[in-house]
Amino acid sequence: MNPDTEDEDDIPPVPKNANLHPSAAAIVALERLLSQPPSVERARQAWRAVTGAAGNPDFHAVLDYATDHDLIRACDPSDPKAANVSWVNPLDGSEMIWIPGGRFTYGRAGETAECDGFSLARWPVTNEQFRTFLGETGYKPDPRHPDNQFLAHWSRGAIPAGKERHPVVYVSLFDALAYGQWAGLTLPTEWLWEKAARGTDGRMYPWGDSPPGNGSKKLAHVAARGTTEVGSYGRVRSPYGCEDLIGNVSEWTLPLDENDPPGRFPPPWPQLRFSDSHGTPLLGVIRGACFMRTGHASVTSSHRRRLSISRRNHWTGFRLAALLPCRPAEEGKAELPG
Repeated sequence: MNPDTEDEDDIPPVPKNANLHPSAAAIVALERLLSQPPSVERARQAWRAVTGAAGNPDFHAVLDYATDHDLIRACDPSDPKAANVSWVNPLDGSEMIWIPGGRFTYGRAGETAECDGFSLARWPVTNEQFRTFLGETGYKPDPRHPDNQFLAHWSRGAIPAGKERHPVVYVSLFDALAYGQWAGLTLPTEWLWEKAARGTDGRMYPWGDSPPGNGSKKLAHVAARGTTEVGSYGRVRSPYGCEDLIGNVSEWTLPLDENDPPGRFPPPWPQLRFSDSHGTPLLGVIRGACFMRTGHASVTSSHRRRLSISRRNHWTGFRLAALLPCRPAEEGKAELPG
C-alpha cells in the first residue's frame, strides 16, 4: 500500500504507553500483517518485526502474539526422535539448524551446563552475503574504529574472483554484530558454539574423536594457505548438522559477562566499547580453528582464543545464531554452496 495515499484510519495506533512497553510497535506491525494472505514476503516482514524486538524486556508478548496468529512456528519438534529442524532465515538466506536445549559438555575439563534450545547457521557468513548486507544498508564502520582493515581482502569494494562463497574475513566483532542485527539474528556465545560442535556426547571434534587428518582423508580445512568455499566438507558435520566449525575460519562469539552461567542467552546486540577506561583494547573470544592451524590441541572443539574485539584479520569470520525458540512461518531460499 502506498503510504502517501493510505487512509490514516486504517493504521492501528501505537499505544500511548509504548515507552513502557517497547515491543508495542512490533505487535502493531504484526497486527497489520494479519490482513495479508500467507506468503514468503509476509513471513519475512513478520520475522523482521519479531527479531527486531528480541532485546526488549517485554519480548515474550511479541512471541506469544506471533505464535498465536501463526506468524512464526516453534522449532522444537513434538517427536523427540524426529530429525533436527532446519530453516532458512528470510532476511539473509542463511540456513539455520535447530540445536535442542538440554545438558552439554564444555571446556577442556569436561564440565557440564544446561541451556535452552537455539538455532545456529550451518555455515559461516560468506562474502556474497556480506555484500548484500552492504548494498541494502550502506553500512560503514564507526570512524573511531581502531583497525582500518575493513574487508581488506576486497579490491575497491569488489569480492575477489572465485571467493563469493568463501567466509567473509577482515571483520571485527562490531562488523559481525551489525550484520547480525540487519539479518534479525546474532552470534552464538562461545559455550553455545561449543555445544553445537560437541553434541550430547562431548566429543573432541565435531565429527568424533579422531584428529582431522590430512591429504584426501582430511576432515576439516586446516593446514591450508587460505579460506575455501563453505560446504566444501559437507560430509563432515557436527552431531546437529553444522559444518565448518573446525577449519576455514575462526569465528567471533557473543560476549558474556564473567559471572554469567555458560547456558545464558545474553542480549542479542550489546553496546560495546573499543577499549576500557585506561585505553586497553577489550578482548572477545573466538572459536574454531582457522585454515592455518596444524596442532591437534588448537583444532579441538574446546579450544578458545582471545582477540581484541576491534581486530580484523584474514582468518576470522562469523556465523549467525537465533537465540529464540522459533522460526519463520514461511521460508525463503537458502544461500547454498556450489
